[in-house]
Amino acid sequence: MRILIVEDELDTLYEIEDFVRSYDEAIEFESCSNPLIALKTSQCLTFDVALLDIQMPEMSGLELADCLSAITPDINFIFITAFNNYATEAFELNAADYILKPIRQERFNKALDKIKKELVEKENAVINPSSEIFIQAFGKMVVTSGDNILKWKRQKSSEIFAYLLHQQGAPVHKEKLCEMIWPEYDPQKALAYLQTIMYQLRKNIAEIGDSITIEYADHCYRLNLTGVRYDVDLFLEAYDAAYLNAQPSLEALVKVEQIYRGAYFEEEGWIWSMGRQQTLAQKYQKVLESIIKLEMISENKESTLYYIQKWATLGIYQNRDNYLTWVVSNIGTDAVKKLQAIFSQDEA
Repeated sequence: MRILIVEDELDTLYEIEDFVRSYDEAIEFESCSNPLIALKTSQCLTFDVALLDIQMPEMSGLELADCLSAITPDINFIFITAFNNYATEAFELNAADYILKPIRQERFNKALDKIKKELVEKENAVINPSSEIFIQAFGKMVVTSGDNILKWKRQKSSEIFAYLLHQQGAPVHKEKLCEMIWPEYDPQKALAYLQTIMYQLRKNIAEIGDSITIEYADHCYRLNLTGVRYDVDLFLEAYDAAYLNAQPSLEALVKVEQIYRGAYFEEEGWIWSMGRQQTLAQKYQKVLESIIKLEMISENKESTLYYIQKWATLGIYQNRDNYLTWVVSNIGTDAVKKLQAIFSQDEA
């Protein structure tokens, strides 16, 4: 285990060094009284744990944690503070530990024991970094690595991840994230929650490898995807490829249709996603109507009815009478009743 100690008060810094030696003389550690120097050090050395003071002049321990997490996503933090206020309450909600000043050896040992246990569990875990990572946003957001589904430690973690994904690689200012996720909170308290949840989120996604990372720079967060399959991107690529031709083929259209498993973040219902949800739904509507047209021309009655029923779930009025008329003429009144029932469910 390698530890990074960052504390601007030299007496406390030396005290923490003594605590580390008393815990285990074999532990490697680096000490910095300046968080900016600590950042440079972390770019040269990899640390398992960072012991961070919160109140520092150049950069707070919370801000430093953001930067360190961007460099080493699975780093563990132990925050050191003289203030038992909202910040420490936020740390309690996540994996980051905290120690109140004055520091006691017993409390210090307990914090390191917790981290040591996590490191051992991680070493023993079976990880397959070659597994394909897939992100599903249609219907319900799901992130998978092979057969494993990423489990969100906190509900807000999934929304923050989804919002960064929604931005398509664009940076998002931390204050904007705070206002969106915790509009009712005091800005400083919201920032404390964001930083601790972001720390936990980075650890969360690091469990499935390094294909997904969250970058922090200039007070902004940005989601980076490398070699990740994302259903929205696959849908748009297939859609553009299908409509390169003035008359797209049925095969190309069906390929697009099969990717769409429901509205964009439909189950989560996040307000900020509604605009893109509508845009993608309109594209899906166009695909379905193109398929229905081709199936009608080919007189494939069962397939036509199948796609008309799918189209009916979108709650669209345009073309409704035309499709009902076709069903009456080609299928029968029983099918019409079922179709009308779908329309009624949507209107209800």
